[in-house]
Formats: sequence, structure tokens, C-alpha cells
Amino acid sequence: MKHALLVAAIVFATSGCATMVNETTEKIPVRSTPAGAVVSVNCGDAPVYGGLTPATITVPRAATPCSITIAKVGYVEQRVVFERQRSRATAANRVAAAPAGVLGALVGLVVTSAVNTISADDAAASGYAIGSAIATASADGIDERTGGAFKQVPGEVNVTLDPEPTTPAPPR
Repeated sequence: MKHALLVAAIVFATSGCATMVNETTEKIPVRSTPAGAVVSVNCGDAPVYGGLTPATITVPRAATPCSITIAKVGYVEQRVVFERQRSRATAANRVAAAPAGVLGALVGLVVTSAVNTISADDAAASGYAIGSAIATASADGIDERTGGAFKQVPGEVNVTLDPEPTTPAPPR
């Protein structure tokens, strides 16, 4: 019973590392040439009005689909689509899961010494793999639900707006 509580405490303590590093939202700078264009946001529950360029918008990391439109009178508007990608911060979950893996390896060694059906090395390796997998899965699950496991790409937007085409004046 004490071992089960210790494993549960380690799993809980290592859960959601990427969320702690990334938070659930991401700030993305948006610039345009010319400046002063309106930024409209279409990302989950983010505010629709993103301000005038240059601006910094805040979008949910878990949002998909996610895009912005940059528009200014006299110019052709541009739409930028973001791609949700896995953040490198989730690697911290594997590091934080190591104590659970070590505990699993120790349990594997204890069980092997009592049973003698598999080698101590195999038991320790299997125990480590199981312990760290359980801890990593719970942390990854939390990070995916909160959005901390993701990032929106591109992480910065710079656009040049093209002038709207002009129609030639009719001949007189």
C-alpha cells in the first residue's frame, strides 16, 4: 500500500510539466507593412478583435483550426493560418517521469528476487519502462487537455499588404 501511494505521489508531482512551462495560451506578435491594419482572430475562444498592427495577440495553444486575417482599407487582406504542433516542452515530462521509472525498476528487482523467473536486468528494464510510461502518459494527458503540449506556428507574423487593384477610369 505504501508503494502504491508513493507511485501515485510521483506520478501526480510529475504531471503537466509542459503546461507549467508554456501555460495554456501563446502570445504571437503581428506586424504589417503598412502598419495600422486590423487583426481579426479566429482561434477557439480568443477575442475576435486582435488590435491594430503592430500588435500582439493571445491565442489558446490547444486551438485548432486557428487563423488571423489582416486587413486595411485600400489593401488586399491576408489570412494567416496557424498550425498546431507539439511543443518541445513536453520533453520535460520524460525527465520528470524518471523517478517513477526508477521506482518501477526497484519493484521489478524485488519481484524478480522472489520469483527467479526472469533476469534481474530484464525485470529492472521492464519496471523502469512501465513506471516512466505511466508517469509520462498522465503528464502528457494533462498537457494535451490544457494546451500546454502545443504551440501555434508561425510564432510570429510579418506581412506586406498589397494595394487593391485599381480599375482604369473609363475613357471620356
